[in-house]
This record gives sequence, structure tokens and C-alpha cells, in this order.
Amino acid sequence: MKQPSNKTFEKVYDLVQEIPKGKVTTYGSIAKKLNMSPRVVGYALHINPDSGLTPCHRVVDRNGRIAKRYAFESP
Repeated sequence: MKQPSNKTFEKVYDLVQEIPKGKVTTYGSIAKKLNMSPRVVGYALHINPDSGLTPCHRVVDRNGRIAKRYAFESP
């Protein structure tokens, strides 16, 4: 599989930064807007270099849950 570029990740971060405080969206919704896989969105958020700027906790899975593996680094 081809490794996504930093520019791809920047698009994810830009979109996540637009999520208003108190609101959430899904990995799938972001992926659809950016024409990519939800897994790429998840990976981008997992390696997010600035969690203070990009509120990853506002992105949830299709069931409305924070992805434990990425959010809490569990296996």
C-alpha cells in the first residue's frame, strides 16, 4: 500500500480543526469529504504532531465511540 503524503495528513488536520467545540464527526465523514479511506484518517490522527491544535477527540467511529486503539495506545 502506498504511504499517504504529509499533504494528505495536513488536509485531515485542517478539516478536524474546523469541528466546533462540543461537536463530533466520524472518521468516515472526514474520509468521504477528502476522498480517502477512514483508515487513513485514523492513522493521520494517530500520528498527529500537535494534539493541542488538532482536536482528535472530536472524531469518533461509526458507533459514536473514540477509537481506543488510537486514543489510548492500547493493542
